[in-house]
Amino acid sequence: MEEILSILSKIEGVRGVAIISNEGLIITSLLPSDLDPDAVSGMCASNFRNSITTAKVLNSGKVKHILVETETDFIIFSSIGNGFLATVSSRSVNLGYLRIKIDKCIRDVKEKMLE
Repeated sequence: MEEILSILSKIEGVRGVAIISNEGLIITSLLPSDLDPDAVSGMCASNFRNSITTAKVLNSGKVKHILVETETDFIIFSSIGNGFLATVSSRSVNLGYLRIKIDKCIRDVKEKMLE
């Protein structure tokens, strides 16, 4: 799966990507050395679960993507079944292009999980 993540990590502006279980465990990641994988996975999982709960309360259906926009970065969580893909990028990234590549990555990861 690391080869699938490497496609996203090579996009200009992407700082790191990880596949994280719903319980907060890193399945695989390509994160920069300044980010603690355990802290990232735990906080991302907490945020993802809270968003799922919010969507349920609002009867909004299943969560597909969650976008967190900060002063300097975009953080995107994308559902992949029993886990999610976390992508961290600078705000200079072409967000539309990144979303297209994230969707392709998710399809590839799901396909790989079925093998």
